[in-house]
Amino acid sequence: MLIKSIESLDIGLNVFWSDDSMSCYPWFWLRDHSESKEDLHPDTKQRQIDSFSEPLNNTVNDIWLDGSSESIFIKWGDQSKSSLSFELLKTMSVPSLPQSYALNLTNVWNSSNEIKDFPEITYQELMSDGGIKTWLNHIQRVGFVLVTETPATPDATEELMERMAYIRSSIFGGFSVWDNKLENPDDTAFTSLAIEPHTDGTYVHDAPGLQTLHCLKRDSIGGENQLIDGLAIAEKMRHEYPDAFNILCNVNIPGRYIKPDTYLEAHRPLFRVNDHGDVIQVSFNNHDRAPFRLENEQMANFYDAYKIFHNLANDRSRQFEFMLDPGKVLTFDNWRLLHARSSLTGYRQLCGGYHNREDFESKLRSI
Repeated sequence: MLIKSIESLDIGLNVFWSDDSMSCYPWFWLRDHSESKEDLHPDTKQRQIDSFSEPLNNTVNDIWLDGSSESIFIKWGDQSKSSLSFELLKTMSVPSLPQSYALNLTNVWNSSNEIKDFPEITYQELMSDGGIKTWLNHIQRVGFVLVTETPATPDATEELMERMAYIRSSIFGGFSVWDNKLENPDDTAFTSLAIEPHTDGTYVHDAPGLQTLHCLKRDSIGGENQLIDGLAIAEKMRHEYPDAFNILCNVNIPGRYIKPDTYLEAHRPLFRVNDHGDVIQVSFNNHDRAPFRLENEQMANFYDAYKIFHNLANDRSRQFEFMLDPGKVLTFDNWRLLHARSSLTGYRQLCGGYHNREDFESKLRSI
């Protein structure tokens, strides 16, 4: 897309594009978004210009396109110069508020049979050039990926996780190794009990974006893992139970984590949406839900809506069930998928950790 022509007005600049569309940019906005090396650091991409030390009504002495019509140059009344690329101008061609990264609706799945192009990659493929792109694209597409043929060691798992970004620290530490035989477990995850579908971190303001799990040793019966597409449930409720969907978009549900010297609590809706109504996060953990009360009628409506989601998440036909064996590493989107586990008898040792959501999004943008 190229710039065909420009037109200077009192209020700003009209830009006519080669697809016959037109955009109008205010003069101060153009000054504020200058990409010249004096105004925008060429390496850090941080602003160098102090926009608000400039007059809001700075006059324009001259304006022109470069020879290839890929940039606009402006000379201001104070003799300073600005340049703006057509990429920036086209990206900002329609005024709109910045929106959070919406979850991918193109590959939602309501059962394991609907998971297309099964998200699997070998450890060797992931660690090779280009492997990280395949790994991340699987997570963005269907919400998870399995890495097979991984050395069953903490070091190999940690190295795998660091292919994307640094490992997030939490109340459980950073990268961790644990088993189901702890004497005083901090969480049901460190026991042999069954765990219902949930997302992690409902009790922190910024829930983990991705979670990675690797079973290092398994001498047990049971302990199957289940994944559920929370985004698919959200879209089903949006269309089939719109009142319940709206309730779960608007009621802030408290989550909490309590142990000696620690009391974490955070509040957010089960479905967090952006200004366009797109779901950007699914947040559900009935076990960690803290006490709260609404007006009686509102509370009854909330329980009805929450029960619909709970029952859909626990519907076995919606769940992808598998066994985490040594050598098989699972990474999943904790803002989209719910995960669960059957009870087990025997011994199981795992390792893993979290990544921040912004680091996942950053890597997707940069690969």
